[in-house]
Amino acid sequence: MPPVGIVGLGAYVPPKVMTNEDWAELIDTSDDWITTKTGMKERRIAADDVCTSDLAVNACRQALEEAGIGPEDVDLLILATSSPDVPLSSTAGITQHKLGCTNAAAFDVNAVCAGWVHALDIGGRFAGTPGYDNVLVVGAEVYSRILNWEDRTTCVLFGDGAGAAVLQQVDEGRGLLGSWMMSDGAGAGVIEIPAGGVRKPIPSSGFEDGDQYFHMDGRAVWDFATEAFPQAVKAVLERIDYSLEDVSMIIPHQANINIIKTGMEKLGLPMEKTFTNLHKYGNTAGASVPIAMREAIEEGLITEGDLVITVAFGGGLAWGANAFIL
Repeated sequence: MPPVGIVGLGAYVPPKVMTNEDWAELIDTSDDWITTKTGMKERRIAADDVCTSDLAVNACRQALEEAGIGPEDVDLLILATSSPDVPLSSTAGITQHKLGCTNAAAFDVNAVCAGWVHALDIGGRFAGTPGYDNVLVVGAEVYSRILNWEDRTTCVLFGDGAGAAVLQQVDEGRGLLGSWMMSDGAGAGVIEIPAGGVRKPIPSSGFEDGDQYFHMDGRAVWDFATEAFPQAVKAVLERIDYSLEDVSMIIPHQANINIIKTGMEKLGLPMEKTFTNLHKYGNTAGASVPIAMREAIEEGLITEGDLVITVAFGGGLAWGANAFIL
């Protein structure tokens, strides 16, 4: 396999800001409770006429501009989302059309909050091979549209956004070094939307109002994520024969500041070795890792030659990590 790396990175969040105080006016919660439990202060909410594909297009345009290529140069578009525009056709195909990638194949990946790290691994295996000079990997979500805004255990946690990366063949010594992915379908019910598929159509005899929204077992997610995060980091480093001491920065899924702190503690690494922006955007699910990585680069926390680990965990249950040298 040729060396493949990220040559363009883009991120986009909607302009509308929703604060903890705004939520406190709608449901029984408070800024202190949300901040203490999650570390979140604000999140971005897409306008009613904006879809997941629209956020994806904005992030893609930035990534393409940074890479110095146009939409017509893209050979493959892989979009990670668990909040698609429609159940079918694919949101990747809709994004491809809106963006003008007239020469590209496109497909979705649904690994929920671990979607982008999975998509990056898949894209890295295509990029640089015959017919795939430029691969566009996107994570985009509009979770505000799939949440029950009366469920205070979940509605305050999520925000909307998108991140995208252009993958190309790069010089030796740079790029993706390897990935490690894992799933446990026995935990599929821990994070799910119970209705809307063939198991429980809307409407159907088994459908109850509320089943069409996001559901999560918070305690089970905590137990899973605090183990999955350090496991994935250690596993990908072992696969590429590097150690924790070699890592410059870990970019984790922005689910909860306490999950990240616990994961870093289990790794024996200080919080200075990671980057968080969930206080500004909440949990943007499959988009959180590329959004955070873009900001970490903009702030000068990641520079050329650094070994970076991206790690995520979410519904499925699915988790994994990528390792690359910028």
